Amino acid sequence: MTDLFEQTDSIISKLDTHVSQWLKTGEEPIFKTVEEGGNGPEMLCLHGLFGALSNWDSIFPLFQQYTKPIALQFPLITAPRNDVKVKNLAAYTWYFTKKRQLDPVILCGNSMGGHVALRMYLADPSAVDCLILTGTSGLYEHSVDSLPVRPDQRFIREHMARVFYNQAFITDEAVNTIYEVIRDRKNVLNIINAARSAKKDYLLKYLKDIKVPTLLLWGEDDLVTTMDVAETFHKNIPNSTLVTIKNCGHAPMIEHPEWFASEVKKFLQANSRHFRNK
Repeated sequence: MTDLFEQTDSIISKLDTHVSQWLKTGEEPIFKTVEEGGNGPEMLCLHGLFGALSNWDSIFPLFQQYTKPIALQFPLITAPRNDVKVKNLAAYTWYFTKKRQLDPVILCGNSMGGHVALRMYLADPSAVDCLILTGTSGLYEHSVDSLPVRPDQRFIREHMARVFYNQAFITDEAVNTIYEVIRDRKNVLNIINAARSAKKDYLLKYLKDIKVPTLLLWGEDDLVTTMDVAETFHKNIPNSTLVTIKNCGHAPMIEHPEWFASEVKKFLQANSRHFRNK
């Protein structure tokens, strides 16, 4: 573990960010995941700012037909405030990947999760097989980097209305789940810090350095990271493929899981070395 800590310290230097608290103390992070087996190589799924492991619930059975999906939860609420910044989450994800010997890993990230995936690749290209990005931050997004002193359910519903095209996904249960998290002022400050770090980390000049095959899956009605963001990623990432779907917002894997899983399967079969080496 000491050697892996030393390697992570090197990754932190490449990311040009402060040393995470867990690395300072030498205490390995506690990782929370959902993983239920499957057929094929591992694929690491990374959620967004207000996301959770449950974001992948409906699509996991579809992913399991051709991969072993692993949903990793970011410690956005439990970690010290500086450790929830995008670059530190990239180091956290890199450590998990190395600890589990998943590299080169397939990374699938939504919103800030896609941003973290890009940062991890830029820090260590050899650790990544290919990228699947959806609604990814790093260029421009309509995000929440300021919250009311006492955010209520109405505020959450308004935010979710920008995330989903199909408003049926804005259930009382979903609203209350988020509300229970952001009732705590410390949690709100962590979320704001993470959101601000994403907005400040502008990736345009680095996109030319993304050499692995990259699939961009986008909702054409995304109001958070709009279609012009998708086009900019596509134009500037050399080996990228952009596929879009109508009547879909910021989380295609939730609104259109069958379409999403089908496009990922086609992409991996054509581009992932794990499939080519079979």
